[in-house]
Amino acid sequence: MGRSMTRTVEIRLRNSLSEIGAARDALDGLGNEFSMPMKPLMQLQIALDEVVSNVVKYSWQDGAEHEFLVRITVHPAGVDVEILDDGLAFDPLVAPAPSPPVPGQRPPPGGLGIHMAKKLLDDVKYERTGGRNHTTLCKRFDLGAAVGRSEK
Repeated sequence: MGRSMTRTVEIRLRNSLSEIGAARDALDGLGNEFSMPMKPLMQLQIALDEVVSNVVKYSWQDGAEHEFLVRITVHPAGVDVEILDDGLAFDPLVAPAPSPPVPGQRPPPGGLGIHMAKKLLDDVKYERTGGRNHTTLCKRFDLGAAVGRSEK
């Protein structure tokens, strides 16, 4: 096989909900290119959607247009997705798990997406460096086993 087993794609997005599809499309494209197994790819897409939509909705309170970066790295042991933004500091790892629903009441907004992302992924890392949030979503699977084999 002539191609490298590691590839990184970077996408610059604006803080608009219409941009979420661009991150999903990039992940889809890599999923096809590397014949990723469907289940981990879908889990990663759900988590990516949640984190990117949180960045878009909550990182900036000034109403202005901002840019942030999504970097997707495919490697033999899986996929890492990094989201870098210069918005308000937010550590998803300390976001409390949502409280159990009270029958007959709507649950309060927030917290569910991050909690779900943590359940779907193998690792979620966060650091605040140089005034930027750096969130990394990690999904582990053996990419080598998937490459070159057709789905039955």
